[in-house]
Amino acid sequence: MKSAHLKRLSLLTLLLLSTASQVNASELFPALPTHKTIGVQVKVQNFSAADAQLIKTTGFSFVRFGVWTDSLNTQAYQQQVSDAFAVARAAGLPVLMTLRTTQPLNTSDLAAAGVAYANALASLATTYGSQLVAIELWNEPDLDAYWPTGNFDTTFVPFMSAACKTLQDKPQATPVIGFGFARPPTAGSASTVALNRIVSQYPKCLNAISYHPYGMTGTQISNAQAFIQQNFHLPGVISEWGISALSSNGGTEGQASKISAFVADIKTRNIALTSIYEWKNSDTGSNDREKNFGLLTSDGQPKPAETAVRTQLSQQ
Repeated sequence: MKSAHLKRLSLLTLLLLSTASQVNASELFPALPTHKTIGVQVKVQNFSAADAQLIKTTGFSFVRFGVWTDSLNTQAYQQQVSDAFAVARAAGLPVLMTLRTTQPLNTSDLAAAGVAYANALASLATTYGSQLVAIELWNEPDLDAYWPTGNFDTTFVPFMSAACKTLQDKPQATPVIGFGFARPPTAGSASTVALNRIVSQYPKCLNAISYHPYGMTGTQISNAQAFIQQNFHLPGVISEWGISALSSNGGTEGQASKISAFVADIKTRNIALTSIYEWKNSDTGSNDREKNFGLLTSDGQPKPAETAVRTQLSQQ
């Protein structure tokens, strides 16, 4: 009897914890409908009204796209960003906006660069805040390709600490997440070292920690979520995951099978936000892998992966 009683108590505890996790997830990103936590990445330069409507009918709840602060000084780029937000708004799709620069930062004054970056964020939040799921600080700074300043170990923290101080001094109504790591932080990793310094100094800067679990199993993702929560006292979110339709992955059918399995698994894990990479194939990709992540072909024809995702999302 005692053993059965303890089992019932344990089950009740797990149910209560599960319910709390779901409530916290819905509170973290109020722009998202309840239990609708999966979105897809698009590119501002070719995001059309037809794309937005199909994304909506497929069952995605938001779109993610990048904005480059070093390009915002040109009217043409400002218009491109404005048009992308207008397309999303017309379709009723909130936006996860990832903000970074494409050029190296001035290493002689990283603090000033961080303040300027935060000010650009605040300006965009003022303009588009009502449409935003969240603002993501950077994308894959742990990869040289997306941290062109170089020397991540010594340059990232001074820059992002200055940005976080500025943001914390002027709290944002829009949730802020960071830093879109290419791999989730682990014990002793460079991303963990950076997060320990930034989060301890500026605990109100981030609402969640974002990462990209390419190639990871569901168990590995759960372990990453637990590590993030235990070490930084913040939830983890997935701002990018995808699978390319390479022959080594089984082609378009293999891509569809793998993405269906991923979405089915993610729906069981109470992760507050997940973004799939990406909506369309990219003809400008640097190799075949990079060109074939899309759920659609580059000219907008649905691949089996789009049907697979639609089926999974219809069951949310």
